[in-house]
Amino acid sequence: YEVADTSLEDIKYVLHPKFRADQIAKLDFNTAYSRGLDGSDYLPGFIGLNNIKETDFVNAVVQCLAHIPPLRNFFMDAASYKGRDSTLVSQFGQLMRKIWSSRNFKGQVSPHELLQAIGNASNKRFRIGRQSDPAEFIVWILNALHEGLGGTRRAGSSVVHNTFQGELRMVTEKAKKKVRPYENPEFERTSGHVNFLYLQLELPPAPLFKDEMEENVIPQVPLYTILQKFNGRTIHQLITGERRQYIITRPPKFLILQIKRFTRNNFFKEKNPTIVNFPVKNLELRECIPPHTTPLH
Repeated sequence: YEVADTSLEDIKYVLHPKFRADQIAKLDFNTAYSRGLDGSDYLPGFIGLNNIKETDFVNAVVQCLAHIPPLRNFFMDAASYKGRDSTLVSQFGQLMRKIWSSRNFKGQVSPHELLQAIGNASNKRFRIGRQSDPAEFIVWILNALHEGLGGTRRAGSSVVHNTFQGELRMVTEKAKKKVRPYENPEFERTSGHVNFLYLQLELPPAPLFKDEMEENVIPQVPLYTILQKFNGRTIHQLITGERRQYIITRPPKFLILQIKRFTRNNFFKEKNPTIVNFPVKNLELRECIPPHTTPLH
Protein backbone atom coordinates (compact mmCIF):
# COMPACT_ATOMS: atom_id res chain seq x y z
CA TYR A 1 0.00 0.00 0.00
CA GLU A 2 1.09 3.57 -0.58
CA VAL A 3 2.34 5.60 2.37
CA ALA A 4 1.21 9.21 2.05
CA ASP A 5 3.88 11.18 3.89
CA THR A 6 5.39 14.46 2.70
CA SER A 7 8.74 13.48 4.24
CA LEU A 8 9.07 10.85 1.51
CA GLU A 9 8.81 13.35 -1.36
CA ASP A 10 12.59 13.74 -1.68
CA ILE A 11 13.07 9.99 -1.95
CA LYS A 12 10.29 9.69 -4.55
CA TYR A 13 11.83 12.49 -6.61
CA VAL A 14 15.31 10.94 -6.49
CA LEU A 15 13.90 7.64 -7.74
CA HIS A 16 11.68 9.24 -10.39
CA PRO A 17 12.77 12.81 -11.20
CA LYS A 18 10.53 14.88 -13.45
CA PHE A 19 11.25 17.94 -15.58
CA ARG A 20 9.04 20.64 -17.06
CA ALA A 21 9.57 21.88 -20.62
CA ASP A 22 11.05 25.18 -19.40
CA GLN A 23 13.52 23.31 -17.17
CA ILE A 24 14.64 21.09 -20.06
CA ALA A 25 15.23 24.13 -22.24
CA LYS A 26 17.62 25.60 -19.64
CA LEU A 27 19.73 22.49 -18.96
CA ASP A 28 22.72 23.63 -21.02
CA PHE A 29 22.77 27.05 -19.37
CA ASN A 30 22.73 25.94 -15.74
CA THR A 31 25.92 26.77 -13.82
CA ALA A 32 24.50 26.35 -10.30
CA TYR A 33 25.95 23.52 -8.22
CA SER A 34 23.74 21.26 -6.13
CA ARG A 35 24.63 19.75 -2.75
CA GLY A 36 24.21 16.09 -1.84
CA LEU A 37 23.35 14.71 1.56
CA ASP A 38 27.01 13.85 2.09
CA GLY A 39 27.88 17.55 1.79
CA SER A 40 29.57 17.27 -1.60
CA ASP A 41 28.76 19.66 -4.42
CA TYR A 42 27.99 18.50 -7.95
CA LEU A 43 26.92 20.06 -11.22
CA PRO A 44 23.78 18.38 -12.63
CA GLY A 45 24.60 16.58 -15.86
CA PHE A 46 28.26 16.22 -14.92
CA ILE A 47 28.14 13.47 -12.33
CA GLY A 48 29.61 10.00 -12.05
CA LEU A 49 28.07 6.64 -12.85
CA ASN A 50 28.90 3.69 -10.61
CA ASN A 51 31.11 1.09 -12.27
CA ILE A 52 29.28 -2.13 -11.48
CA LYS A 53 31.83 -4.83 -12.28
CA GLU A 54 33.35 -4.06 -15.69
CA THR A 55 30.54 -1.86 -16.98
CA ASP A 56 32.71 1.18 -17.69
CA PHE A 57 32.10 0.73 -21.44
CA VAL A 58 28.39 1.39 -20.83
CA ASN A 59 29.11 4.39 -18.60
CA ALA A 60 31.36 6.00 -21.23
CA VAL A 61 28.66 5.73 -23.91
CA VAL A 62 25.85 6.90 -21.61
CA GLN A 63 27.86 9.95 -20.54
CA CYS A 64 28.34 10.90 -24.19
CA LEU A 65 24.68 10.42 -25.12
CA ALA A 66 23.56 12.39 -22.03
CA HIS A 67 25.14 15.48 -23.60
CA ILE A 68 23.55 15.30 -27.06
CA PRO A 69 20.76 17.89 -26.65
CA PRO A 70 18.13 16.51 -29.10
CA LEU A 71 18.42 12.97 -27.72
CA ARG A 72 18.72 14.04 -24.09
CA ASN A 73 15.80 16.49 -24.26
CA PHE A 74 13.57 13.84 -25.81
CA PHE A 75 14.22 11.39 -22.97
CA MET A 76 14.00 14.06 -20.26
CA ASP A 77 10.24 14.11 -20.81
CA ALA A 78 8.74 10.65 -20.22
CA ALA A 79 5.64 11.72 -22.16
CA SER A 80 7.78 11.67 -25.34
CA TYR A 81 7.79 7.88 -25.36
CA LYS A 82 4.61 7.17 -23.41
CA GLY A 83 2.99 3.93 -24.53
CA ARG A 84 6.19 2.34 -25.80
CA ASP A 85 6.51 -1.20 -24.49
CA SER A 86 10.29 -1.19 -24.10
CA THR A 87 12.04 -1.56 -20.76
CA LEU A 88 15.27 -0.39 -22.37
CA VAL A 89 13.69 2.87 -23.53
CA SER A 90 12.07 3.41 -20.12
CA GLN A 91 15.25 2.78 -18.13
CA PHE A 92 17.40 4.85 -20.48
CA GLY A 93 15.07 7.81 -20.00
CA GLN A 94 15.03 7.27 -16.25
CA LEU A 95 18.83 7.38 -16.09
CA MET A 96 18.97 10.52 -18.26
CA ARG A 97 16.72 12.31 -15.79
CA LYS A 98 18.76 11.12 -12.80
CA ILE A 99 22.00 12.35 -14.39
CA TRP A 100 20.53 15.83 -14.85
CA SER A 101 18.61 15.98 -11.56
CA SER A 102 19.51 18.76 -9.13
CA ARG A 103 18.10 16.84 -6.14
CA ASN A 104 20.29 13.73 -6.04
CA PHE A 105 21.50 12.48 -2.67
CA LYS A 106 25.12 12.43 -3.91
CA GLY A 107 27.27 13.30 -6.90
CA GLN A 108 26.91 9.95 -8.64
CA VAL A 109 24.06 7.67 -9.62
CA SER A 110 23.74 3.95 -10.26
CA PRO A 111 22.97 2.66 -13.79
CA HIS A 112 22.02 -0.76 -12.41
CA GLU A 113 18.44 -0.79 -13.74
CA LEU A 114 19.61 0.24 -17.21
CA LEU A 115 22.35 -2.42 -17.14
CA GLN A 116 19.76 -5.09 -16.39
CA ALA A 117 17.59 -3.87 -19.26
CA ILE A 118 20.60 -3.88 -21.58
CA GLY A 119 21.50 -7.44 -20.60
CA ASN A 120 17.98 -8.67 -21.29
CA ALA A 121 17.53 -6.75 -24.56
CA SER A 122 20.91 -7.88 -25.92
CA ASN A 123 20.48 -11.53 -24.88
CA LYS A 124 23.44 -11.13 -22.50
CA ARG A 125 25.77 -9.86 -25.24
CA PHE A 126 26.38 -6.79 -23.07
CA ARG A 127 26.11 -7.68 -19.42
CA ILE A 128 27.44 -6.96 -15.94
CA GLY A 129 30.80 -8.62 -15.34
CA ARG A 130 31.89 -8.84 -18.96
CA GLN A 131 34.03 -6.14 -20.57
CA SER A 132 32.90 -5.13 -24.07
CA ASP A 133 33.89 -2.72 -26.82
CA PRO A 134 32.18 0.68 -26.38
CA ALA A 135 32.22 1.17 -30.18
CA GLU A 136 30.14 -1.99 -30.62
CA PHE A 137 27.91 -1.05 -27.72
CA ILE A 138 27.02 2.44 -28.95
CA VAL A 139 25.95 1.03 -32.32
CA TRP A 140 23.83 -1.60 -30.60
CA ILE A 141 22.10 0.72 -28.14
CA LEU A 142 21.29 3.35 -30.77
CA ASN A 143 19.65 0.70 -32.96
CA ALA A 144 17.89 -0.85 -29.95
CA LEU A 145 16.50 2.52 -28.83
CA HIS A 146 15.43 3.25 -32.41
CA GLU A 147 13.48 -0.01 -32.58
CA GLY A 148 12.08 0.46 -29.07
CA LEU A 149 10.70 3.85 -30.11
CA GLY A 150 8.93 2.31 -33.09
CA GLY A 151 11.50 3.47 -35.62
CA THR A 152 11.56 2.06 -39.13
CA ARG A 153 13.92 2.19 -42.12
CA ARG A 154 12.37 5.52 -43.10
CA ALA A 155 14.75 8.43 -42.46
CA GLY A 156 13.88 10.43 -39.35
CA SER A 157 11.40 7.84 -38.02
CA SER A 158 12.77 8.22 -34.48
CA VAL A 159 14.74 10.76 -32.49
CA VAL A 160 17.78 8.48 -32.82
CA HIS A 161 17.83 8.53 -36.62
CA ASN A 162 16.80 12.17 -36.69
CA THR A 163 19.86 13.02 -34.58
CA PHE A 164 22.59 10.65 -35.79
CA GLN A 165 21.67 9.29 -39.22
CA GLY A 166 23.53 10.58 -42.26
CA GLU A 167 23.97 9.41 -45.83
CA LEU A 168 27.01 8.36 -47.87
CA ARG A 169 27.51 7.97 -51.59
CA MET A 170 29.66 4.90 -52.22
CA VAL A 171 31.36 4.41 -55.58
CA THR A 172 32.73 0.92 -56.26
CA GLU A 173 35.05 -0.07 -59.09
CA LYS A 174 35.32 -3.77 -59.92
CA ALA A 175 37.59 -5.33 -62.52
CA LYS A 176 35.58 -6.69 -65.44
CA LYS A 177 37.86 -9.71 -65.79
CA LYS A 178 41.06 -11.16 -64.38
CA VAL A 179 44.26 -9.88 -66.00
CA ARG A 180 47.93 -10.68 -65.81
CA PRO A 181 50.08 -8.72 -63.32
CA TYR A 182 51.60 -6.51 -66.04
CA GLU A 183 48.24 -5.63 -67.64
CA ASN A 184 45.98 -2.72 -66.69
CA PRO A 185 42.49 -3.98 -65.82
CA GLU A 186 39.26 -2.36 -66.99
CA PHE A 187 36.93 -1.42 -64.15
CA GLU A 188 33.18 -1.45 -64.01
CA ARG A 189 31.92 1.51 -61.94
CA THR A 190 28.78 1.41 -59.79
CA SER A 191 27.47 3.81 -57.15
CA GLY A 192 24.79 3.87 -54.50
CA HIS A 193 23.68 5.63 -51.33
CA VAL A 194 23.77 4.12 -47.85
CA ASN A 195 22.64 5.46 -44.48
CA PHE A 196 24.96 5.48 -41.48
CA LEU A 197 24.87 6.17 -37.73
CA TYR A 198 28.65 6.48 -37.39
CA LEU A 199 31.76 6.69 -39.57
CA GLN A 200 34.75 4.42 -39.03
CA LEU A 201 38.21 5.96 -39.50
CA GLU A 202 41.42 4.00 -40.06
CA LEU A 203 44.76 4.99 -38.57
CA PRO A 204 48.02 4.87 -40.52
CA PRO A 205 50.19 1.84 -39.60
CA ALA A 206 52.29 2.37 -36.48
CA PRO A 207 56.09 2.50 -37.04
CA LEU A 208 57.95 -0.77 -36.58
CA PHE A 209 61.24 0.76 -35.45
CA LYS A 210 62.39 2.62 -32.35
CA ASP A 211 63.98 6.07 -32.30
CA GLU A 212 67.62 6.85 -31.51
CA MET A 213 66.86 6.67 -27.77
CA GLU A 214 65.66 3.08 -28.23
CA GLU A 215 62.15 4.08 -27.31
CA ASN A 216 59.00 3.33 -29.22
CA VAL A 217 57.80 6.19 -31.37
CA ILE A 218 54.18 7.19 -30.78
CA PRO A 219 53.07 8.91 -34.00
CA GLN A 220 50.49 11.66 -34.23
CA VAL A 221 47.99 12.37 -36.98
CA PRO A 222 45.44 15.20 -37.41
CA LEU A 223 41.79 14.14 -37.49
CA TYR A 224 41.46 16.07 -40.75
CA THR A 225 43.97 13.69 -42.38
CA ILE A 226 42.10 10.47 -41.60
CA LEU A 227 38.81 12.14 -42.56
CA GLN A 228 40.11 12.28 -46.13
CA LYS A 229 38.66 8.78 -46.46
CA PHE A 230 35.34 10.52 -47.14
CA ASN A 231 36.45 13.26 -49.58
CA GLY A 232 35.16 11.36 -52.64
CA ARG A 233 38.65 11.19 -54.19
CA THR A 234 40.65 8.87 -51.91
CA ILE A 235 40.64 5.34 -53.32
CA HIS A 236 40.46 2.42 -50.89
CA GLN A 237 41.66 -0.97 -52.06
CA LEU A 238 39.51 -3.77 -50.65
CA ILE A 239 40.78 -7.30 -50.01
CA THR A 240 38.32 -8.50 -52.67
CA GLY A 241 40.24 -6.53 -55.29
CA GLU A 242 37.55 -3.86 -55.61
CA ARG A 243 38.27 -0.16 -55.24
CA ARG A 244 35.95 2.14 -53.36
CA GLN A 245 35.39 5.86 -52.75
CA TYR A 246 33.14 7.56 -50.19
CA ILE A 247 31.61 11.01 -49.82
CA ILE A 248 29.09 12.33 -47.28
CA THR A 249 25.97 13.44 -49.15
CA ARG A 250 23.82 14.18 -46.09
CA PRO A 251 25.63 14.91 -42.81
CA PRO A 252 23.82 14.08 -39.56
CA LYS A 253 23.05 16.70 -36.93
CA PHE A 254 25.59 14.98 -34.65
CA LEU A 255 28.43 12.99 -36.18
CA ILE A 256 29.84 9.92 -34.39
CA LEU A 257 33.39 9.00 -35.43
CA GLN A 258 34.86 5.63 -34.51
CA ILE A 259 38.65 5.36 -34.74
CA LYS A 260 39.65 1.78 -35.47
CA ARG A 261 42.60 1.08 -33.16
CA PHE A 262 42.50 -2.69 -32.80
CA THR A 263 43.37 -5.30 -35.40
CA ARG A 264 43.20 -9.04 -34.86
CA ASN A 265 45.27 -11.75 -36.48
CA ASN A 266 45.54 -15.49 -35.91
CA PHE A 267 47.56 -15.04 -32.72
CA PHE A 268 46.58 -11.84 -30.84
CA LYS A 269 44.83 -8.48 -30.90
CA GLU A 270 47.07 -5.48 -31.54
CA LYS A 271 46.43 -1.85 -30.64
CA ASN A 272 47.57 1.07 -32.78
CA PRO A 273 48.84 3.76 -30.32
CA THR A 274 48.71 6.66 -32.80
CA ILE A 275 47.54 9.91 -31.19
CA VAL A 276 44.77 11.69 -33.10
CA ASN A 277 44.81 15.49 -32.77
CA PHE A 278 41.40 17.07 -33.19
CA PRO A 279 39.83 20.51 -32.68
CA VAL A 280 37.48 20.95 -29.75
CA LYS A 281 35.32 23.29 -31.85
CA ASN A 282 34.74 24.06 -35.53
CA LEU A 283 35.67 20.74 -37.13
CA GLU A 284 36.13 21.44 -40.84
CA LEU A 285 34.28 18.97 -43.07
CA ARG A 286 34.21 21.02 -46.27
CA GLU A 287 36.37 18.48 -48.14
CA CYS A 288 34.02 15.63 -47.23
CA ILE A 289 30.72 17.26 -48.21
CA PRO A 290 29.54 18.10 -51.76
CA PRO A 291 29.51 21.89 -52.46
CA HIS A 292 25.74 22.05 -52.95
CA THR A 293 25.11 20.79 -49.38
CA THR A 294 27.79 22.88 -47.61
CA PRO A 295 25.59 25.97 -46.94
CA LEU A 296 23.07 23.73 -45.14
CA HIS A 297 25.65 22.57 -42.59
